[in-house]
Amino acid sequence: MVDHSIAVTVNLDRFDRELTGEFACIVLNLEIRVSSEIEAARRLSLALDIVGESPVALRIDSALRGHVRMLVEAMLRRGDVMVTDTIPEYGRRTRSGRTVVGDQKTDIESPLEPLRRKRKDRSITVADSETYDDLDRLARSCVEHDLIPIDPGLLVATVVRTRLGLGTRTSNPSRGKASKVAFVVGTRDPRTMEQLRHMKGLGFPIQKPAVKRAEGVDVFFFSMKKEKGVITGPFMEHLAGYDALVLSGGATANLILERSGFRYLQSEGQVQPLVSSGIVKGGLLDGRRVVLKGGFIGDEKTYKTILDWLRKG
Repeated sequence: MVDHSIAVTVNLDRFDRELTGEFACIVLNLEIRVSSEIEAARRLSLALDIVGESPVALRIDSALRGHVRMLVEAMLRRGDVMVTDTIPEYGRRTRSGRTVVGDQKTDIESPLEPLRRKRKDRSITVADSETYDDLDRLARSCVEHDLIPIDPGLLVATVVRTRLGLGTRTSNPSRGKASKVAFVVGTRDPRTMEQLRHMKGLGFPIQKPAVKRAEGVDVFFFSMKKEKGVITGPFMEHLAGYDALVLSGGATANLILERSGFRYLQSEGQVQPLVSSGIVKGGLLDGRRVVLKGGFIGDEKTYKTILDWLRKG
């Protein structure tokens, strides 16, 4: 039986075709942001072979990092595309081919122009958007005109829900309260550092990953680039003693989940835009709730917002 109400996320290397018989929406994590373009292209090609003729969408990095042009070009081989880069809560919008955040503007159109010249048989629409109503409108257009949505996640999610007849936004399912929460932070993004300082100011000590008695809240901080070795087998077993984990930084989440031996993540919804939650299925962390947050995402209070959300249940 296919469950149309639940999406699951699985790393490409762990994809199991049996999942297609269980869920209508499967998100493949390619883990390619820091890969070479050759390796990224290889993994993307493998992913597209796996999904076959199924409808696809592309979620790009929320800071437009990585191999965006290569990814868009691959989507053009399957159809016309629509690109936007809007996150209303963070004041991020798309206007006249640019991402606009406050006074900062990032050009989206120029990197895509060579693709327009190369693939004159396909259309690339960089769509203006600012509000959720705009994203709803763009999602309907994608479905009606069979366009492939490309954005940091909000448009993609809205298109999927529209295709499955779930509505543009659904309420989060009920969940149990988390008494013990561990934050595992491996990114030094400036936004993340603000969030860590805010937690420290609230009285939560910032510590290196270590095996210890699990407190109500533990915040573990390390450098993915220099200190990956601190994520040891005993530390992974220690994390299994928490009710919920907050994994901050995409590479951090990949490392923890991969070393846990998980099968997939069952989506539970969002704490706030681009801060998602789910239940780990399989492996050492089976049954644990996780919250995933990119280093760039949120404001200084986001960690506390996540903690309150987990404690509230």
